[in-house]
Amino acid sequence: MRSTWRASGLLPALTSFVVCAACSDPELASELNKEGPPEIVEVNVRSEGAVTGDGDPSGLQAGESATFCRDGDQYRVNLVYCPEARDSNNAPIHGMREIAPAMDAAPADWYVRLVFDELLDPEVERLITDADGTTGHINQTQPVTLRCGGVELAYDGYYEPSGNHLSYPPGPSLVVDPDEFIASGTDDCEIVVDTVSDKDGEAVPSGQIGPYRFGIAPLRVYGSTPEDDSTGVALDTSIQVDFGAPIDLASTADTIVVSDTAGNEIDAEPAYLTDDDGEVIDNTIVVLDPMVDLAPGTSYTIEVRDGIMDTAGGPLVQDAPFTATFDTGEAE
Repeated sequence: MRSTWRASGLLPALTSFVVCAACSDPELASELNKEGPPEIVEVNVRSEGAVTGDGDPSGLQAGESATFCRDGDQYRVNLVYCPEARDSNNAPIHGMREIAPAMDAAPADWYVRLVFDELLDPEVERLITDADGTTGHINQTQPVTLRCGGVELAYDGYYEPSGNHLSYPPGPSLVVDPDEFIASGTDDCEIVVDTVSDKDGEAVPSGQIGPYRFGIAPLRVYGSTPEDDSTGVALDTSIQVDFGAPIDLASTADTIVVSDTAGNEIDAEPAYLTDDDGEVIDNTIVVLDPMVDLAPGTSYTIEVRDGIMDTAGGPLVQDAPFTATFDTGEAE
């Protein structure tokens, strides 16, 4: 399975997102605008978040980073990510906030959220009902253009009509989810609004269609199993290294090394994480399954060297090789 932060429910699951608002749009007592064209309040990308210096995956903070905030909205007291900092009461800390393009979109599962100040025409999405429920999709209506590296991307997504400026979700939103993996470290992505209007048929003003620019975070090591400083590790354990993007296995042959204190490397063939039937569960996790059991009462070091790439050619970026040391238990 992926790291805990990826299972936290923040990632929109387009195949299972039940559109509870499919029956009717919510009419909330809120700051939603009911006059004039729909304006874009924020543009957020799903962010990789911070990685602690030792690569501990518990240091990852899933969330959204603002790549645009409408002037005057930088300090609204809400649970979105435009404010640069907040105090203990979740109130924004005052001071000039310059919104620059967010460059930390999560490589394996980023999306873009465009937040509006009023309800949109629900025809912006198509509702599909099947055995799993009703889901919304925007791949047929194509309300935006999404590009990375100058290449237009196919995408899906949905319309989220609930929320206002004082709650989370922060307001009516379009969530745009690319259909294909883009190399980590790609720094020239953008989204442009094409055909989006409110319930009265008024379109987004031409001055607000974008492009809204952002970038994808570089490939990183998120952590390992066993974790650093683990003790009593089973002799028949397998070693796992968790990355931020799908990994090109060929690039890991001599770049993920497990060795004992004498410098003896274990013999193991890199593979993706699979289930009991051999089906790949997660291609962002590389597994080394030793050919023979590890020695009892021995210290081992996992080292991840430069040269690893994701499946689109994005290189691993690290200031120094990732290392994690663990000790095996005694033989039973």
